[in-house]
Amino acid sequence: MAMVLRLIVIGWLLMSLAGCSGVFFYPAQPWAQNPARQGLAYQDVVLIHPEGLRLHGWWLPARGQTRGTVYFLHGNAENISTHLINVQWLPERGYNVFLLDYRGYGLSEGDPDLAGALADVQLGLDWLNASGRLGDQPVVLFGQSLGGALGTSVLAREDNRGRVDCVMLEATFASYRGIARDVMGRSWLLWPLQWLVTPTLPGPEQDPEHHVAGLAPRPLLLLHSKEDPVIPFQQGRRLFAAAAQPKTFQALNGGHARGTRDPAVRDRMMAFLRGAGCMESVPREDVSQTPRPVADEPHSPATEPGGARLTPVEAYRF
Repeated sequence: MAMVLRLIVIGWLLMSLAGCSGVFFYPAQPWAQNPARQGLAYQDVVLIHPEGLRLHGWWLPARGQTRGTVYFLHGNAENISTHLINVQWLPERGYNVFLLDYRGYGLSEGDPDLAGALADVQLGLDWLNASGRLGDQPVVLFGQSLGGALGTSVLAREDNRGRVDCVMLEATFASYRGIARDVMGRSWLLWPLQWLVTPTLPGPEQDPEHHVAGLAPRPLLLLHSKEDPVIPFQQGRRLFAAAAQPKTFQALNGGHARGTRDPAVRDRMMAFLRGAGCMESVPREDVSQTPRPVADEPHSPATEPGGARLTPVEAYRF
């Protein structure tokens, strides 16, 4: 009986981990909050994918003088409502922020997988450039963990040259198979299954370290905590080694993808953007205040989906 139960458990694990979706994507649909609860002005943005899927995001307009726009790509767990804390400080610093939920996350339709998520990131970038909201001010991509991996692959495409001026990556891994082996190796139950699961994961040609050099000549800031319990610090150093100049590495302390909770780290990021020419200093008309109505839908807090606060999926949150 014990052997039968063990085989059932192993079979279930193999089915749940088959392909990259089971290992890399842990979406949640209910929101934990919305920007209004944090005192932020915002707009809902709904994008229609060519496949017919509706993708949802938030546009947070800058306060006061607009210095640029940040395209934020979150990690693999939950949705934009729980990752909002990582960028809610940026409007006060003069940056518009566009947060996008990949398919299967939050209000975005569909089921997550790597190819789909990459297409979603591209769609968000296309919308930004066509929206009329950017003016001639700097555009920054800020990706955390899996979001950094997705953003790196998309920005390295030749067609996307000139569409983003600076890149900031926090807690991003260098290799899909490498980080999966590391995560599975921490569990006595999953460790023996690595040889079965690893071949189903994205190959080296899709790894961030394979594409990161293609971000140049955009200035790159790579941040990674020496104490990161999810993505080992060495993964960040490995990714940085594969990147081309101009590049800057910032070692952090604390948990996974939590650097922006520290005011000193926020100041360091602002200093990077200023030095890299991605902080508008000359007063200009704030285009974020008169946006072009592209695929926007009004939001009523009364119709916010879900009510319970989410429990983070800490074990696989990247």
